[in-house]
Amino acid sequence: MFINFTILNSISKMIKSQYKYIFVLFSFLGGCSNDPSPQILSNITNIKIPVNKLQTIKLSDVISEYKAIKLEFTEKSMIQSVRKVLCYKNQIYVLDTFGSKAVLVFNMDGSFVRRIGESGRGPGQYILPQDFEIDSDNDIIEIIGNRQVIKYSLTGKYLNHFTINFTGIKFVKKDGNYYFAVSGKEDFKVICTDLQGRIQDSYVPTYGNYEMGVAFSCFIPQASDKILYRPLRRDTIYSIKNKSITPYRIIDFGDYKFDIEAYNSLPRLEQMKFIKNKKNINQCIIENYFENSQYVHIVYDKSGKLYEYILNKTTGNYCHFGNETLNDDIFWQAEAKWMTGGNEEYIYYNIEPYKFESSNKLKKFLHGFTQDEFSIQAMLEETSNPILLFAKYRI
Repeated sequence: MFINFTILNSISKMIKSQYKYIFVLFSFLGGCSNDPSPQILSNITNIKIPVNKLQTIKLSDVISEYKAIKLEFTEKSMIQSVRKVLCYKNQIYVLDTFGSKAVLVFNMDGSFVRRIGESGRGPGQYILPQDFEIDSDNDIIEIIGNRQVIKYSLTGKYLNHFTINFTGIKFVKKDGNYYFAVSGKEDFKVICTDLQGRIQDSYVPTYGNYEMGVAFSCFIPQASDKILYRPLRRDTIYSIKNKSITPYRIIDFGDYKFDIEAYNSLPRLEQMKFIKNKKNINQCIIENYFENSQYVHIVYDKSGKLYEYILNKTTGNYCHFGNETLNDDIFWQAEAKWMTGGNEEYIYYNIEPYKFESSNKLKKFLHGFTQDEFSIQAMLEETSNPILLFAKYRI
C-alpha cells in the first residue's frame, strides 16, 4: 500500500483566502479482511456483524490520495455544524440547521455564493431548516421547516410552498411523491404525500411507542429505483419502492442485539436517561448507516463506545474496528469525525476541530496538506469551524 497526496491548489494560495472551511476527498484501496466466508450482498438481506472480532486498522494503509478545498467564511457563511451536503452542477450545498440556520451554496473552489431563503415565518422563510433536497428534473431546491416544504430556484428565488399537518423532520422526493420521516406523537414513522402535501399513505406503525427525533441520514437514495429508510435505534433497514415499504436489510448483532422492547417499556424520562448515560451494556445500537451500490457503512454503539463496519457488497471484504484498534495516522483524532451521508462516489465526513485533544493533533492532521509551518499556523488560526471530508472507499 502507498499514500499519494494530491492538492488541488497550493496551500499558499488557499491561505490567502482567509476564514475558509476545508473539504478533503479520500480514495481508499485494498481489502481489510480475509474472511473465508465473506458476505456477498447480491441475494441476502442480513448483515452479520462480528462484534467481538475487531481488526487492527492503519488508515494510511488504505488511503491512496486526498485533496483539500476550503469553504469561504463570511458573515453570511459561518457554519456551526454540517447536517447535510449535496453536490449539484459544480456547486456544494451545505445545511447548517442551528448555526447559520440556512442552506449555504459554495462553488467547487470553496468561494461562497449565496444563502437559500431567509430566517422568519413569512413566505419563503423558515426558522430551523431540518432537511433539503434538490429536484434535478426541475432545478429546484426544496427545504423543510415550519411544517412547510418551501421551493426555490437554484439562484435562491422563492417560488412557492405547501404545508403539512404532521411533524415531518426529514424528507425525500421520488416518483411524484414525498416521503417524510415523522417525529413526535404520530402513529406512523413514514408518511407519503402527493406533490401538494396531501397524505397518500403511511408506513412503519409506532404502536404507541412515540419517539422524538429521527435517525441521522434516515433516508438514503440509491442508484437503483429504491430509497432506503432507517428508523431510529432499529436494526432493520427498509426499502421504499412503488409506494410500498418492506424490510431490506437486518443488521444482525447476534447476542448483542439491542432490546428495543425493553427500551420501549421504560417511562419516557428513563428512556432519555438510558440513551444519555449510555446504559446499553453489551447491546449494540446503530448510530449511523450509509449504503450505496458498492458499500455498506455502519457505525454502532456498544457499551458507550463507537465501532465501524465497512463492507464491500461485491467482494465481501470488510473493515471492522473501534478507536482502540484504529491507528489513525491521518485524522489523529477518530472521535472528531462523523459520517454525514454521501453518494455513489463519495462518503461525507464532518470533522470538528474542537474535539481534538490538543492543537498538536490538529496540527498533525493539517500536516497532510503542507509541511510549511507558517501555512499550518495560519490554518490553525482559521480552522475553528467543522472540516468536511469526502471519502472514496476501495476495500
